[in-house]
Amino acid sequence: MRSFNLKILPGGLVLFLAILACGPTTLITPNPTASLVPATLTPSPVPPTAAPTVLPLSVASSPAIQYLHMLDVNNGWALNNNDVLRTMDGGGTWYNATPIGVSSMSTCSFFLNNLTAWVVLPGADPTSGTLYHTTDGGSNWTSYPVPFSDGSMQFIDSSNGWILVGLGGGMSHEAVAVFRTSDGGATWSQVFTDDPTASVTSDTLPFVGDKTGLTALDDTHAWVTGSEPVSDFIYLYTTQDGGQTWSAQNPSLPSGYAGAMTNALPPSFFSATEGVLQVRAYTDTSATILYLSHDGGQTWIASLPVAISGRVSLVSQMNFFVWDGGSTLYASQNAGTSWTPVTTNINVKDNLNSFQFVNTTTGWVITSDASSHYSLYKTTDGGATWNILIP
Repeated sequence: MRSFNLKILPGGLVLFLAILACGPTTLITPNPTASLVPATLTPSPVPPTAAPTVLPLSVASSPAIQYLHMLDVNNGWALNNNDVLRTMDGGGTWYNATPIGVSSMSTCSFFLNNLTAWVVLPGADPTSGTLYHTTDGGSNWTSYPVPFSDGSMQFIDSSNGWILVGLGGGMSHEAVAVFRTSDGGATWSQVFTDDPTASVTSDTLPFVGDKTGLTALDDTHAWVTGSEPVSDFIYLYTTQDGGQTWSAQNPSLPSGYAGAMTNALPPSFFSATEGVLQVRAYTDTSATILYLSHDGGQTWIASLPVAISGRVSLVSQMNFFVWDGGSTLYASQNAGTSWTPVTTNINVKDNLNSFQFVNTTTGWVITSDASSHYSLYKTTDGGATWNILIP
């Protein structure tokens, strides 16, 4: 019953970053992830204005990594407030791949593979920014002016991309726009707007709700997730016409979680048919619930809930991890039918920023403390032992 937080998604079809219930946990007040950066947009496609710049990659000594996207056991990208970073040895060594002349960085980014990436730098106002694009691992970047400054961005291949952009709001309401590109980010077209102040607007992706991000499966199908302060409602909207119109899906909550409030995060797709949706449910016993789709996101079926409000890492359509940073991490190798508790050698519950596995044994975790100091850990035994890479 319906009455009335963005990035770090797949590579390719996969958006990258769950467990036998361990008993009741403390009631957790809903705390949806931060909504999209407000903006007011009157966009039009714009041509590139800058030629590629040459950047020799130098070693970055102990960088403060705030966002991490590993592609495999060796190759990955990372961001902090100032830099774009690359590793080719699993995080032991980091190289500075920041575009020349750029001295600050945002988290609005997408890393398609070890050579191809996009990062957005905000402009002087919310309706402008600069998109930097590399196709050689960060040695050279091409820049384009874009009609947005932040958002939830995904490319489905080297040419075609989507971005969900916030237009402002508050009190669990958020206006948004959806942009599309088919030329690698050089030009963007606004295909959808829900803004009560705009002359042309649509409410099929409602003004109500705090949006947490967007996932695109192809040129036609995409999903937007979020939270709304009502019970028994999962904020999940889908488009099947390239973003022009949207409709609610609202998968059912599993038995025992009736009346829960929820926060949904963008789904990950591992093929044209196999997808996983992350939902945090808040009741007397809060839980992480993973929903499975075997039909390209048309329907979603809940797996066995994990009785923690944890973060999730999805390795494949079968292999999941859920962890709140405490002394027990949960792993499933059968798509959430059952969960195995893993006792960890670190307890970073109050400091867990994010974690990611690339297979069933190898993963990384980022922690931060009250003074905004970031640390990076790595495991090669499925999460039991974490060794620090950057203190």
